[in-house]
Amino acid sequence: MAADPATTTVAEHRLVRHGSWLICPLLGALLLWLLRLVAAWVSGLPWAPFQGVFELAASVPDPWGTVGAIAIGAIIGLGFAGLMAQERLTVSVAPERLTLTVGRSARHVERAEIGSVFVDGKHFVVLDETGGELARQPSDLDKAALRRAFADHGYPWRDKDPFAARYSLWVEDTPELSLRLNALMSARDRALRKRDGKEAALLRTELAERGILVRDEKKRQYWRATS
Repeated sequence: MAADPATTTVAEHRLVRHGSWLICPLLGALLLWLLRLVAAWVSGLPWAPFQGVFELAASVPDPWGTVGAIAIGAIIGLGFAGLMAQERLTVSVAPERLTLTVGRSARHVERAEIGSVFVDGKHFVVLDETGGELARQPSDLDKAALRRAFADHGYPWRDKDPFAARYSLWVEDTPELSLRLNALMSARDRALRKRDGKEAALLRTELAERGILVRDEKKRQYWRATS
């Protein structure tokens, strides 16, 4: 719930936000406890990988071996919960501006700059009037809740990308793109095939800075130029 009554905040459900700090450590502790149980058996298999790790785990006597495995698993789980918290998106909609908060960083977009707002697959997207991308963030937020928040404040919410018809399938050496842009698209295609999401995201950002927006459908790239 937002402190300012004029602001509507959309975030993941409280059970998800707070529950991850409990569930992740429990799952981590359970996993390491199970590995501790099978460590002696696995260390006796000549074909099993990481023999040294399992031999070490099996060599620690109980109760300290079990207690240590549970503690380490819980700590690893807390680390995962922290990573999830740093990537979690919160959207705050006020009459004059939009605020996107991810972890401890916040980004503001003025209402006057916004031409359309929508959800594209697993991403929350904000465009300007010309179709330029103001923001694009991975999001698991409820689409209906987002729609209500933006409609209540008079923002131009769209149920789909209003510029979707302008995208074209990218192929090698697309004549409408420069040599440099085709090289970036080609590099991003390779990153997608290798399932390197971080590299693909970086290349997408570089393309957007050069006026080319990219969307992915069934492992194929579609592009459009911004004004």
